[in-house]
Amino acid sequence: GYSHERMLFYRGSGEASEEVWDVLLYKILGENNPEHQQILYAAHMIGDDDTKQALHNQYYSETLSALKSHVDGFLAELEDLSNRTVGRDRNVHPRLPIILQHNEFVKQVFLAVRENLMYK
Repeated sequence: GYSHERMLFYRGSGEASEEVWDVLLYKILGENNPEHQQILYAAHMIGDDDTKQALHNQYYSETLSALKSHVDGFLAELEDLSNRTVGRDRNVHPRLPIILQHNEFVKQVFLAVRENLMYK
């Protein structure tokens, strides 16, 4: 399995880690082709990168679409959260500036990922 620490998006390049692609493909296969899902799982467990890559190639458009949808949904959620802070008293919510700063950082990472995905 994968740990959450390896489910990464890279700010500089906008790339998603291999683990992100693998988990999305696994989910898609579970919904559409459980036999291929089991093949992917077995390939992962024994380190059969050729089989994994063949499945990634076969389901690339579905996986790409799922990743784009995730990124766009997360960006919309961040925007909604930021909008909820408008008019909040910083004296009552003293951590709000640091939360907003963090959300802006995360937003920039996801924008870089979305930009990168536009060219795939």
